[in-house]
Amino acid sequence: MAAVRPSWYIDSMAQQSANISRDSFSHAVERRLTHLRVAARLCAVVGACIIVALLVVGMGAAVVPRVLGMQSYAIISGSMEPAYPTGSLVYAEPASGESLQAGDVAAFWRDEDVIVHRVQENDVAAGELTTKGDANAENDLHPVPYQNVLGLVTFSVPYVGYFLMALGSTSGMLVLGWIILMGVAFCVVGSVLGNLADRRERADGTR
Repeated sequence: MAAVRPSWYIDSMAQQSANISRDSFSHAVERRLTHLRVAARLCAVVGACIIVALLVVGMGAAVVPRVLGMQSYAIISGSMEPAYPTGSLVYAEPASGESLQAGDVAAFWRDEDVIVHRVQENDVAAGELTTKGDANAENDLHPVPYQNVLGLVTFSVPYVGYFLMALGSTSGMLVLGWIILMGVAFCVVGSVLGNLADRRERADGTR
């Protein structure tokens, strides 16, 4: 004779199966919400870091030196390596030509360019400096008149000079604009994903 299970047993098994299905669904929903929130936070953090980094670099390159009465210049060649590698941003405080001594690093005009080289000799009688790039074998061909001196370099920050270089070219401006847009896009995506996770959580809670 075939065994016949009572109806209460069948109902109990069906209820247990339904509970297992609901628990599995709830766990799956929680996992999806967790993944969404993690992705949202990651995008928001990446976007904020990009924007904050650009603001810090921009402030350090353009605003802070002026507040402190200094000027900043980007090193665009290797003539002062290893002290100031290409891409460094150097800060110069105002200084007169006669106050500079051998060993000081001076920023000065030469034709229409700003040059950063080390002072080798200060000829007070002639009112001019003999300069040389640390990586160059010979002194600069032409001495620097006192009136061309812009200041005394006091410190530098590696790589930040590339930021100023970017501002001086169309391609650099385009790359900089693209980086800013990427930062904003990450922030927007993070916000959208966070809102989507909240909506899904509210929707699942009302079921």
